[in-house]
Amino acid sequence: MNAETRKTLEDMVDSFQGWVKEILVVAEGVADRPAAASLEDRIRREGQRLLGQVLTAAMQLAVDAQPEARTCPHCGGARRHKGRRRRTPLSSLGAVRLEGVYWYCPRCGQGEHAADAVVGRSFSEVLRELLCLLAVGLVSFERASQAATKVLGVRVDDETLRRLTHREGERVKAAPLSAPLVPPQTDLVASCDGTMVHIREDGWRELKAYLFTHEAGRLGGAHLEEAEQFTPRLRQAALALRAGQARRVFAVSDAAEWIDRGFRIQWPMAIRIVDLWHACQHVQAAGQFLYPKDEAQGRRWGRSWSTRLRQQGGAKVLAALSHRRGKPAAWHQALAPLRRYLANQADRLDYPTYEALGYPISSGSMESRCKQLGRRLKGPGMRWSRPNVDPMAALVSVWADNRWDRYWHPTVPTPQT
Repeated sequence: MNAETRKTLEDMVDSFQGWVKEILVVAEGVADRPAAASLEDRIRREGQRLLGQVLTAAMQLAVDAQPEARTCPHCGGARRHKGRRRRTPLSSLGAVRLEGVYWYCPRCGQGEHAADAVVGRSFSEVLRELLCLLAVGLVSFERASQAATKVLGVRVDDETLRRLTHREGERVKAAPLSAPLVPPQTDLVASCDGTMVHIREDGWRELKAYLFTHEAGRLGGAHLEEAEQFTPRLRQAALALRAGQARRVFAVSDAAEWIDRGFRIQWPMAIRIVDLWHACQHVQAAGQFLYPKDEAQGRRWGRSWSTRLRQQGGAKVLAALSHRRGKPAAWHQALAPLRRYLANQADRLDYPTYEALGYPISSGSMESRCKQLGRRLKGPGMRWSRPNVDPMAALVSVWADNRWDRYWHPTVPTPQT
């Protein structure tokens, strides 16, 4: 440690001690909650500034300790020492002003500041994670920018946040799928669904999503693509989770043709079940067709037959609805769509057997995932450039799956939910 750095650290210690003594004097005069709140705000602001000074000094020591890097890491050529330059990346404690050698490679044209290896070009690793978390958790980049100012004390405009989040989302997309493996001899449940997103280039398009859940964790993903490109991801996710060691595997979703075909082709060993809530929607719709002038009666009919569907299964409900003699033609016409649905899906609507065997009959977690994606990607007036949808969806999935720490801090154990 050189004499200048030692003197800087000693000055910081003196300044910090004087600040603490002053705060303690002010604290003795606090008599009510507004005064206490004012003191807390002062400590937060001034404490952040002092800690920022400590961080700057510590990072400067780290930069000064960097070995000379005369060989270009990109092309292996000889780099030139272009003198010491200042770099001011943002950290979670504010701007960090650092000085270090700038190296330039004339062969490939790449330049690098000594601070880049320690802090990064624009943001520290800690701040990058926190900003991405705000951008994912709040409804817009504008709100995330405001929260960064209020919560973190750093000013980052919404366009910078957009670019940062897009780059990080691209890294998530490129990273291997990572989630807790299926414990041997336990159940694995998969589901698919979609939510509509407004795309600048071509209007509303379906963002397709999948979700695998088991007792030790979950793995989800979402992509703006056609079913032919999307459904192979089901097999990739199953392999990443080591689905082969599960006791039983289930595919519980609505009866959308692309979903059923995808599971049938990509995951043929799965027991395919139609989500009860989606099946009951068809029953409820039939009730409204039957009683178009009496909405309350239609709802009562729908609730009654939905209960029968759960208790008796699709085949028996279909048989009951198909042998109603003496009913007018309008009655049969109103029930025709429901009977076709039950006939097509009867082998996946055997709910009393499923429940007796302990099978899942609901895809509620998938519905919740689509709501989380929609909350971030389809807010009022929101439109997305097509290339930006998948990166944001990837970050939302990492957060929703409780894989955030696994991604950002791969050496730290992920807390279990």
